[in-house]
Amino acid sequence: MAVPRGGARRLQLTLALLKPDAAAHPLVHEAVHAVILRHRFLIVRAKELRCGPEQSRRFYRQHAGTSGAQGLLERGAGSGRCRLGPCLSVGRFFYQRLVEFMASGPMWAYILAHENAVPLWRSLMGPTKVFRARHSNPDSIRGAYGLTDTRNTTHGSDSPASASREIAFFFPEFDEQRWYEQDEPQLRRGQLYYSAEERVHRVLRVEEAEVT
Repeated sequence: MAVPRGGARRLQLTLALLKPDAAAHPLVHEAVHAVILRHRFLIVRAKELRCGPEQSRRFYRQHAGTSGAQGLLERGAGSGRCRLGPCLSVGRFFYQRLVEFMASGPMWAYILAHENAVPLWRSLMGPTKVFRARHSNPDSIRGAYGLTDTRNTTHGSDSPASASREIAFFFPEFDEQRWYEQDEPQLRRGQLYYSAEERVHRVLRVEEAEVT
């Protein structure tokens, strides 16, 4: 069944992570999934994965230095494992705690599409600091479900360029250019359906549309 979408603006992609603290609790996982659907994101891809300690260090290599806010993703990951470039020396006080936490259990990675995917997802997550989120934006994901500044439920790309790098890392098989050429125009026109079994949106092909 197609879900019509208003407007004709090109869809933007972003990378969303459900961190180990949220992925470990089915009710939180379901609540975040519901937020994604309620705000009319299209779930292009979704998968469970786990990063080991060394991979997590490399993922957050910018946190190990003297500057940077988001981990800079350099190379792709296959078979649900993280593989990134060289790690910098530990510099930030929270770095080791963050690395250990991200390696502590399974996570979920999503490719989300929306006209304003990057800013909208970051707005829905709320502030990184949970204390601030609870007071300034209690209805945000982090305000509602975050535990600490490290265990704050979710990650989101901070720019379209970061989104492309992060998507390429977590979904190396995903061809972003091909998706924009083949799938994005149809999804933007509402030629899609939501697969409850796979929990992603799929393009409604011509033959499927004729049957329905």
